[in-house]
Amino acid sequence: MRLRDIIGLAIALVLAVGVALLTRLFLTKVEQPKPVAVSQPISLTKILVAGKNLLVGDKVRQGDLVWQEWPQQSLNPVYIMEGTVKSESLVGGVVRFNVLRGEPVLLMDIIRQGEHGVLAAVLDPGKRAISIDVTPATANSGLILPGDYVDVILSSVMGGEGTATKGKSETVLKNVKVVAMDTEIATLDDKTKTPPHVATLEVNPEQAEILLAASKDGTLNLSLHSFHKNVIAQEIKAALKKKIDKVLLIRGKEKAVLEFQEK
Repeated sequence: MRLRDIIGLAIALVLAVGVALLTRLFLTKVEQPKPVAVSQPISLTKILVAGKNLLVGDKVRQGDLVWQEWPQQSLNPVYIMEGTVKSESLVGGVVRFNVLRGEPVLLMDIIRQGEHGVLAAVLDPGKRAISIDVTPATANSGLILPGDYVDVILSSVMGGEGTATKGKSETVLKNVKVVAMDTEIATLDDKTKTPPHVATLEVNPEQAEILLAASKDGTLNLSLHSFHKNVIAQEIKAALKKKIDKVLLIRGKEKAVLEFQEK
């Protein structure tokens, strides 16, 4: 037998033995168990939440506020945690801001007995509340709700005895906020209710004087503003307060970016 054949046979033998060993190793290999993920227990604490929908002006009754478990990792420092305040101390107070059922209640949401009146608490700093008489015709059939923005239009009749009379209308105030209709300071729905008789508006001192003078000269009518317009105005106002330099406004498919520059 030639040397070349001997070498080839030896190599084939070595390869055969190697394949056999690898096959045995593969077949006898014990599958290592996969690590099992151990879920960490979630730490919970109790915070004060609304047991029902609470509207601005509502009086807090027993059972309106309840303690509910809340993940500690989601806690906000302004939440009322169990042990810091007794819920009974808030009973009898007046709701300052709308709080939906299940939402955390903040101390600023409740005006305790002996503190500011609810109407004084909901007014912006420097603003005044002034009331005017309204009718179904002058208040959009009662569809104007607290939180809406309106123009106040004065309608009067000109002309005297023996002369032809004609009507005159002029806008005396623009874009003022309605804070209450009759005794209702807030609402969470838009259901038609009994037409109100009194509308309370949020104005500055100069506007209050204009409104009082106008009420003696004729009939005051409320003209409702578009909700979308005032949402944009409030976003711009909030951006300026927070010193945000850009605000994205979306109108249907159109987008616009407003930029602000510090003076």
